[in-house]
Amino acid sequence: MRKSTRSLLLAGLALLAGFHGAWAQRGTTKTITTTKLTGIQETFEHTEAFSLEAGHEMLVTPLVATVKVLSKNDDGKTFERATFTGSARQDIPEGLSGNEYLVGKLMDGKRVAAIDVDLLKAQATYDFCRETGADLIVVPQFNIRHRTQIVDTFDSEGNPIKIEQPAERDGKYVMIVDMVGFPAVYTGFREGTRNDAWIKKLFKEGQIENEDAHIHVEETITKTK
Repeated sequence: MRKSTRSLLLAGLALLAGFHGAWAQRGTTKTITTTKLTGIQETFEHTEAFSLEAGHEMLVTPLVATVKVLSKNDDGKTFERATFTGSARQDIPEGLSGNEYLVGKLMDGKRVAAIDVDLLKAQATYDFCRETGADLIVVPQFNIRHRTQIVDTFDSEGNPIKIEQPAERDGKYVMIVDMVGFPAVYTGFREGTRNDAWIKKLFKEGQIENEDAHIHVEETITKTK
């Protein structure tokens, strides 16, 4: 009886020792930090807000807000159009102005097809809002163009000539964004009522396609040999 009790006690102590070893091993596990990583060239960050979709189980009362234009002339009555400078940007590449951006090329096989103008306009609008403390820019107008440079080359007969061509850096175009508009903020948020139904009706009646609201100028491309 005493012998079996002693064996049981020894087995229990061995089991406890095994648990203690496992706990000690788990407690001393090292965490690999990013300082151990090498050869990282780029980082990417994407932030997105929550999206609340109305469904059969829930209805959302619409919000009504007022748009307040921020800048006014000296008379305090008429509004003043602001000009984008890029002064609030934190990522201006060295040697570029506040309204200049590096833009990747959209390739069609081996040929440069276009640049992503919509993405560039969105970035400039965001930077313009930060610069002016605005939530939106009312009736923004853009002039987007290549920054150009003069390079030495030869014509078809081998004569040295100088031509103007788009400036590039690291395989990207240097684009100039001239932008003007009226910085504004949303204010006076409140729940919509039946008396606000005219807003939606007026919006539907006056809604036009984006393409019809803009005047486009065709890009001219000059090719030289």
